[in-house]
Amino acid sequence: MSEPLLDVRGLGVDYRGVRALGDVSFQIRARETLGLVGESGSGKSTLARAVLRLIPASRGQVLWRGMDLLRCDGATLRSQRRELQIVFQDPVASLNPRMTVAGTLAEPLRIFERELTAVERRVRIERMLTRVGLAASMLSRYPHELSGGQCQRVAIARAMMLHPRLLVCDEPVSSLDVSIQGQIVNLLADLQGEFGTSMLFISHNLAVIRHISHRVAVIHDGNLIETASCDDLFAAPVHPYTRALLEAVLAPIPVPVPVPARVPVEVRDSDQSGREPE
Repeated sequence: MSEPLLDVRGLGVDYRGVRALGDVSFQIRARETLGLVGESGSGKSTLARAVLRLIPASRGQVLWRGMDLLRCDGATLRSQRRELQIVFQDPVASLNPRMTVAGTLAEPLRIFERELTAVERRVRIERMLTRVGLAASMLSRYPHELSGGQCQRVAIARAMMLHPRLLVCDEPVSSLDVSIQGQIVNLLADLQGEFGTSMLFISHNLAVIRHISHRVAVIHDGNLIETASCDDLFAAPVHPYTRALLEAVLAPIPVPVPVPARVPVEVRDSDQSGREPE
C-alpha cells in the first residue's frame, strides 16, 4: 500500500466548550475516494472544514504529505491551497454573485499561476468549462442566470482549475434534482480518473456513497464508529448504528397496477328467425 496523502490523527473541534467533533482519525491515499456518511448534524461538514483549516480545530493533527496543516504558518498554508480544494453543498451560495463565470474560474489562476497571459488563462478556462459539460457561451453569465446544476458544475470547474491532489466534496449533490445528482457524481468520478485526484466525499445518501467510494467511514455524534471497504461495509456492517443506517433505507415499494373491472355482458336470446336482435 502507498503512503497516505492525508493522515488525520485525533482531530477534534469544540464550540464554546461543547464537543462537536470527537477525536477522529482516518487516512486517504492517492487516487482513493473515502466516503463519509452520517445523518444530519453528525459532524460531517465540521470535519471537512477542520481538515482544510477553514475552521479552527481544538486538538489533533492533519498531516498532508507529512506536513501538519494545523501547525504551519499562514504563508505555508496558502501555498498548499492549490492542492487542497473543496466543493460546497449549496452551489449558488458558494459562488460570488458579482463575478461572472469567467471571473470565477480565472481567480485561482490569477492567484497561483500569475505567469499566465490573458490568452493562456482564457484557453485554460474554456477547456475546463467544456470538460464539466458547459458551453463557452456561459462565460459571461452570473450565478443567478444559471440553474443549480450549472452552478455546481462551475464550482467543480473552479476547484479543478489547478488540478488539486485532494478534493473535499461536502454534500455536493444534496440540493440538486435526482436526475442532476447522477450527472454530477459521474462527472466527479471522471475527473478523478483523468487527474488522479483523491476525494473525501461527504453525503447522507447511501446510494451515492456506494457508487463513488472505495472506502466508507461512518460518523455518528461527532465520532467515527466504523471504517471499511465499500463492499465490506454494505455487505456486512459491524456497528449497530451502521446496520440501522442501512436498514433505514427503504426498498422501493411496488405500485400495484389497477385492473379494470370486468363489465358484465348481457346475453339475449335470438328471435325465432335466428337473427340476433338489433
